[in-house]
Amino acid sequence: MGTIQATVNARLLSKANRLFTGTLGGRIVEVLQNARRAGATEVQITNQDGCVTVCDNGRGIDDFSKLLDLGGSGWEDSLEASEDPAGVGVFCLAPRKVTIRSNGKMVIIGGDGWTGLPVTILDDSEPVQGTVLRFEDEPWESSAVDLNAVFCGMQVTVDGQACPKLPFLSDRAMLHPELGCRIEVRESQDLDPWHHSCERRQRYCDNVLVSFHGQMVALSCHPVGEHGLHYLIDMTDEPTGIRLMLPARTCLVENEAFEALKQALELEAFRYLQHRGHHRLPYKEHLRARELGIDLPEAEPTYTVGLLGHSDPPDPVEVVMPKDFPLAKCYRLDPNPELGDESDEANVHLLAALGTFESPFVPVYIHQRYDGYSWAKLPTIGKVELSIGERTPSPRHAAELPPFG
Repeated sequence: MGTIQATVNARLLSKANRLFTGTLGGRIVEVLQNARRAGATEVQITNQDGCVTVCDNGRGIDDFSKLLDLGGSGWEDSLEASEDPAGVGVFCLAPRKVTIRSNGKMVIIGGDGWTGLPVTILDDSEPVQGTVLRFEDEPWESSAVDLNAVFCGMQVTVDGQACPKLPFLSDRAMLHPELGCRIEVRESQDLDPWHHSCERRQRYCDNVLVSFHGQMVALSCHPVGEHGLHYLIDMTDEPTGIRLMLPARTCLVENEAFEALKQALELEAFRYLQHRGHHRLPYKEHLRARELGIDLPEAEPTYTVGLLGHSDPPDPVEVVMPKDFPLAKCYRLDPNPELGDESDEANVHLLAALGTFESPFVPVYIHQRYDGYSWAKLPTIGKVELSIGERTPSPRHAAELPPFG
């Protein structure tokens, strides 16, 4: 009986100069990530004569043979468990000619060096602290670097100008050690403009921002019905099953840990709304919060006056609700669609707008998702029946009537 075995074909290595080049932002992220993993606290980027030079003050490169080990990161086991580095490393700069200097050694990689030709490790006549990369590329200007550096935890400068450096989360963030992350819920007006910039980098509907050790990943997720909430997730140094999809590393792998993360977002959303003290969640989510041990107040009364909630605006005649008129004295069209037809809603609207009553008659529209809250239990209007009264003459008929007198 034959067997099969997983292998990596040499042809893959021959395509390395196309697989990992990516975007300018992708190269910046990968270089900054490598510096941070090496313990750097400062990174200096300079642009001169069509070349980019990146210097960091990390511990440098101990084993130059790992530089061209595609898929072999060479990092410690603890870092592998918390970050899952892809082993792309300097391949993000292929097929450019790159000079790398560190710890008294240097290499020059270019051309066939990226695709399998041996590269000689040289002694550096002018040893440097940390690691220095020099390569040809378009300018790494502040406009491109800032967005990738602001939350990376290091002080990054571009041509002598410091990039912004901000904490990704506040002290209110909640630790989830089982996921290796901290989570904070904020509303849009409470986000830093840099948070907004990172979210909108991919899609304008993104409301979740993950700082994967400085690399920003944005996605859309609404674990509860309040869609105005934003979720910030900062990965810690603890082991985690949350993973970035390779090779681009721009989205999360939808694995078991990702599902657990969504449940954690739901929990933190309920905690945030409990602390805020008000919400507009559907009643079933109010019960869900209770299942999780979080007691929320009732949702704020959410309704529209006039009942024509499903019609195209404008309404034919405005229904006016008197100032400070209590919702408890309003009426609600019976939400059971079997008890009436589509004309009932319009008839109730017109009756409220044009009729005269001893006390105000104010019909309101409340969506069924709020059924269960005390304020949604209003007197209901089951059906409206119309009868034709005295016919009013049309202008043509009125002209034929005899004059008064």
